[in-house]
Amino acid sequence: MNLQESIRRILMEETNLIKMIMRRVPPEILELEFVESLDMASDMFFRFIKNGERSTSLKSFVELTVSILVDGIHSELYSTIPEDVAWYDDVKKSLEEYYKDRIKVRYKRLISEL
Repeated sequence: MNLQESIRRILMEETNLIKMIMRRVPPEILELEFVESLDMASDMFFRFIKNGERSTSLKSFVELTVSILVDGIHSELYSTIPEDVAWYDDVKKSLEEYYKDRIKVRYKRLISEL
């Protein structure tokens, strides 16, 4: 029974993309990359406004932040990920869900500064 339970847990973790990412990217690196991504997306947000474009929606801001994050951790994931666009999209969606509250806090702060 212990072996079956262990196998079940391993399989569940492999299908939980956040846990899978955290096994491949050290937590301190993931946090650093996230903060840098959030800062870069924030800078881009203000550049868009400065150039006369309307403000970015929350959804776009989340997508931009996570895209930058995925680019930052790509090298840690590259050798262990399948070459599957759907899988890449699933990773992005998982990271969006994982970080959405923190991104939303930053977005609200940026909007309040306009």
